[in-house]
Amino acid sequence: MSSQLGKVVGLLLIERFGPVVEKVGTSLYQYGSSPLLHIKKRTDLPLSKVKESLTILIKYQLVTFTTNQNENIANYSLKSERVLLMLRYPKYINMIKKKFGDTSEMIIEELLQRSYITATEALLKVHERLTKNGDNVVSFSQLKNEFVSLVNAKYLIRLPVNEDTDKPVPKLVSNEKEMHILPPIDLNLIQKFKSAENVTFPDNDIYWQVNFDRFHQDMRDKIIVSAFTKKFDENAGELIKMLLQQMYIRTEPWVDVSNPIPILEIKDLARKQKSLGQLNTFFDQYVNIIEQDHSNLIRKAGEASGGSFQIYLKEAYTQFAWEIVEQSVMEKFDTKAARIFRLVKLKQYVEPDMIQRLAMIPAKEAKRLTYQLLEENFLQIQELRKAAVGGSGPMKSFTLFHIKLDLVVRMILELCYKTLFNVMTRRNHEKITNKRIIDKKQRVDTITLGMRSQGAEEDQLAEIEEMITPPEREILERIEKTMKKLNTVELEIDDTIFLLQIYLLCH
Repeated sequence: MSSQLGKVVGLLLIERFGPVVEKVGTSLYQYGSSPLLHIKKRTDLPLSKVKESLTILIKYQLVTFTTNQNENIANYSLKSERVLLMLRYPKYINMIKKKFGDTSEMIIEELLQRSYITATEALLKVHERLTKNGDNVVSFSQLKNEFVSLVNAKYLIRLPVNEDTDKPVPKLVSNEKEMHILPPIDLNLIQKFKSAENVTFPDNDIYWQVNFDRFHQDMRDKIIVSAFTKKFDENAGELIKMLLQQMYIRTEPWVDVSNPIPILEIKDLARKQKSLGQLNTFFDQYVNIIEQDHSNLIRKAGEASGGSFQIYLKEAYTQFAWEIVEQSVMEKFDTKAARIFRLVKLKQYVEPDMIQRLAMIPAKEAKRLTYQLLEENFLQIQELRKAAVGGSGPMKSFTLFHIKLDLVVRMILELCYKTLFNVMTRRNHEKITNKRIIDKKQRVDTITLGMRSQGAEEDQLAEIEEMITPPEREILERIEKTMKKLNTVELEIDDTIFLLQIYLLCH
């Protein structure tokens, strides 16, 4: 269990839900699956507070429960990786905004804020927000179409339901066939409800939640396409994007190796897009270059396949992990250490003398860097003993350096959690230290916004703005710059965590 991840989880829980919920969540993280009375005893909280905290955590699907040996009691477990996903909420919302527009963005935002909601309730909440903001109000018919689009694209799925209502501890199950089937949404009933009539909606007991796997699939595809675009050009990136799109027609999104994809289908798709003239002209050359690339993302599906290719996603994850590790070695040490690391990676098992010869680094320095990498766990050591010829005489020992990628990835993941905790702590420190001036700025902005909506003149608005002195403005600018930097670092760390987690899941 990662101690650094536990610290990050604690910070996220206290930021979102407060200290009481954080105390219950931290207890579950430290001690694992526990019944209610054990949690109460460890946290020293009133039973009512523990129940309330567990209710909140279960509502947001941060805690799961299973039956104890005594079937009348439930054991509760914290989903730490699910807590970490709260950092990605802005990414999810931004992805939907770019792909579907502002209205769909608001639907996803409502679901993330409430964890689950019925389709009718989602439409009513979004319509209310649009009306309150004074935007061009979208009709309920349009809102329904937006919701249907999100369900069809698998960004929304049904919430699991209780299989057996007779048992004291519910057992929640998902029906795969009904996961993406939309229940009837009666627009006439919604209009009657808006007219203050008492109505019962047909989907009152069918709740929807965000499908995080679908978002992660998009994030993964974006990273793969971006990698090939940076390495070659935009045409190579477009080719990879089309391959991935065709893969989903034949294969599940998270398999290690896809089913064969006929390259002629990709060629036909490229021809239909007029903006890809260069790709169409040099299509075969692009396919050959990507096939020969050391990432091994695509390979021919057998010699007699007739031009079909398979996508090896597991190979891509491994290459991404290697790139992150090599970059970490470069930043933590220097280019010479990175050269030694790459040499060991290439040879798999290397003797110290060979490293000094092949790395083209002075022997003393090569030895120092090698043992630094060993000390920091980027390299591992293995000793082999070989008996002398004839079965007698002294034993000869061989020392070989090698790399255990899984071990190094877990170590870097732990460093990412530590860095993330430091960034979040620093951001909270900035907020607490400058709380007075930040609150003053918010009050001034609220007054200005209210007066502007009432039609106040520019002179009056300028007088209100002058409540913040020039020295205070300088401090606010510094705070804003610092916050932007910290937020950017947080997002970049999360990208690295995402790639490393995918690698570990597939190995």
